[in-house]
Amino acid sequence: MHENEELRGWGESTASRSLVHRVEGTAQLAELLVTAGGRGETVAFRGGGRSYGDAALNTGGAIVELGRLDRILEFDSTEGIVRVEPGVTIAALWRMSIAHGFWPYVVPGTMHVTIGGALSMNIHGKNQYKVGSFGEYVRSFRLLTPAGEELRCSRTENADLFHAAIGGLGLLGCILEVELQLKRLSSGRMLVHARSVRDLGEAMQGLDSAQAESDYMVGWIDCYASGSRLGRGLLHMARHVPAQENPDPFLEPARQDVPGRAFGVVPLAWLWPGLWLTVHGRAMRWVNLAKFYAGIREASRPAYLQTHGAFHFLLDYVPGWKRALLPGGLLQFQPFVPKEQAHAVYTHILERCQREGLIPYLGVLKRHRPAPFLMSYYVDGYSLALDFSVTSSNRERLWKLCRELADHVLAHGGRFYYAKDSVLTAEQFRANHEPGAVEQFLALKARVDPKNVLQTDQWRRLTTPAKGSPLLARAG
Repeated sequence: MHENEELRGWGESTASRSLVHRVEGTAQLAELLVTAGGRGETVAFRGGGRSYGDAALNTGGAIVELGRLDRILEFDSTEGIVRVEPGVTIAALWRMSIAHGFWPYVVPGTMHVTIGGALSMNIHGKNQYKVGSFGEYVRSFRLLTPAGEELRCSRTENADLFHAAIGGLGLLGCILEVELQLKRLSSGRMLVHARSVRDLGEAMQGLDSAQAESDYMVGWIDCYASGSRLGRGLLHMARHVPAQENPDPFLEPARQDVPGRAFGVVPLAWLWPGLWLTVHGRAMRWVNLAKFYAGIREASRPAYLQTHGAFHFLLDYVPGWKRALLPGGLLQFQPFVPKEQAHAVYTHILERCQREGLIPYLGVLKRHRPAPFLMSYYVDGYSLALDFSVTSSNRERLWKLCRELADHVLAHGGRFYYAKDSVLTAEQFRANHEPGAVEQFLALKARVDPKNVLQTDQWRRLTTPAKGSPLLARAG
């Protein structure tokens, strides 16, 4: 089944038209890839469609949606090892596993990411500083190349492809199955406490000092605050509750989902029109101010119990929340910066945004550590995810600003995450990785995809310099 459709990035600020194929089996998928190669056509894979920009768009080419390959094939409830198809979502995985006392080691801010997408982007959660990235818990996977060859990849078998396909943007082949290690839970709840911070330095110091005793950490930053208050905000730290401290295990899936009502009364699905008025009424400065003072009150209270679902999946709280940002959508800019440079770099970014009058309505600060994969974007430092509201009047200025800020980040040893990227250039793509990494990736791609079938709008942007021929042509 295929149709010509308009698809959008999750941020709603990028769109394209493609011929969309919804496959239901490996044979159909292999035939589609081989046929595309014979015709000189391009193909991109799409899972849950949660990449913010153009990573799962393919203008004028084909999109293969993998959402129907969604079977949980095998689960070892003793060891917590699961084997799944690529279209299985984080939601389906945890809802199955939690009743057996297991949870994924790494989950993002939305549960509707697919396992294939999580592997291809090597996603992270609020615990990356402690347990690492998603790929570190992948035991093996089966990869279908554009030539129709199936390969098993692990740390000992096709290890070069294993370490390149994890974080490889889906450009080396289609993930058919993934074997994943889950972690054991003693409780379905965590103990969460808040800390109000007066500025960016205190926020970073707060995350550093809480690493040892926290299983998860995340910070909210008021991007409108300036001067001595620059980077003020609220940190949330959480730790697993030992079984002896929580006699009710709370492991039933129905008790883990995000709340459906605000204050137990108002359906959360009703809130997005109010958010639309807030965004378009230029009230976000005052919303951030109110959140900061509410955070001071929260931080003065004792720690509280919260379910895993409620703590992790903040992006699933308000159904349809992205409609509040239409018609322009949002652009997320998330630089990862080494700890020695982070304070100066983030100060520069926030001050520059304020001077330009392009202030992010949301800032999220996290702590990170490096990851052992070819195209890794992780550093021993921090990330600051900045969400900008896109309008017809600010779009061109916003993209220009973010590209200039990206140059500053890369010059100070920073990196960028492709699931969030909409702006990087080909020159910035090379600077985003260790010397030789891009060349090694291009050589692997030429080996498994010699006809260059697998492409996306993002890949063409990242490999086509402003002047000259594509980088891929040089790699041949």
